[in-house]
Amino acid sequence: MSAQHAETSPPLIPQPPATRDALREAVKQIALTRLPEFDRDLGEAFDQAIQLSSVTPMRLFLEKWATLVAIERHPGQARTMREAEQAIADPKTPEDAFRQAQATVTRILDTASEEAGVTSR
Repeated sequence: MSAQHAETSPPLIPQPPATRDALREAVKQIALTRLPEFDRDLGEAFDQAIQLSSVTPMRLFLEKWATLVAIERHPGQARTMREAEQAIADPKTPEDAFRQAQATVTRILDTASEEAGVTSR
């Protein structure tokens, strides 16, 4: 676990390799409600890859889901991410809280991208 995580509990699962099957299994284990979204994204990425004659949509799909798994395997971090996203989406959030929420999301995404071994945004 990265020293950048605020929580002290171990991750729910090890970070899987960034492959379709490994990520799908991880999503089933730690974010089952997101499995339909995973399958939908996979289909869209496949269709785009065919239309564009490019592997880029598939690479972006794998990066997105590897990062999501890296976040979700740490329940406290995932909860913090959702809270920050809610603050960002709320038009009533004061400016300083909005900026703090943005910084939190950026920190979590950077840490998760690093853990997942994917290109930083």
